[in-house]
Amino acid sequence: MNIGIDVDGVLANVAEFQLEYGTPYFKKKYGYDVINPNAFDVKEIFGCTDKERNKFGWDKTFWHYIIRYPAMENATHIISKLRKEGHRIVIITGRVFVKQSGFKGWLSRLTLKSWLKRRKIIYDNLFLCDEENAAEDKLLACKKYSIDVMIEDKPENIIALINNSIKTICFSAPYNQGCKDKNIIHVNNWDDVYKFIQPM
Repeated sequence: MNIGIDVDGVLANVAEFQLEYGTPYFKKKYGYDVINPNAFDVKEIFGCTDKERNKFGWDKTFWHYIIRYPAMENATHIISKLRKEGHRIVIITGRVFVKQSGFKGWLSRLTLKSWLKRRKIIYDNLFLCDEENAAEDKLLACKKYSIDVMIEDKPENIIALINNSIKTICFSAPYNQGCKDKNIIHVNNWDDVYKFIQPM
């Protein structure tokens, strides 16, 4: 079986990071408090501007996430187990700057690959999506690699995938509790992912 796996929110707990590290950052720098702890992005969580969001993306606080933040519990073990059982693993992810040319793009791609390597997350293919058009790009990747099941967390990506008949495992987070559909399976951890995929 071909399994597509997102990174932020699936392999790394971005929701936890944004609240834990973003709260003191936005309070100290701009005087912002959390206005919506269940939102997907720091813009909605803290009510910041695009410019302020981008500054956070280059701040040392965020670099802690993209370089040092741990993988979700058991993610490495379960992915390794699935691959040994003959499944093909395709990492399909969008991240800020990752599709840009020049230094920012190069650095974003390098840190992502390095993070995966250091966490010993093995995969057969890596497909990088434009952050602004992630839903479209992820759908394209799923078709390109004949993905049988995609593990995703972002609501708009999940809706795009199931609307195109791609079975989707929703990695539960505060911002995706409203994603309900007969084709969406909610999981709370990587052990749940394995329990769902193994019978398939």
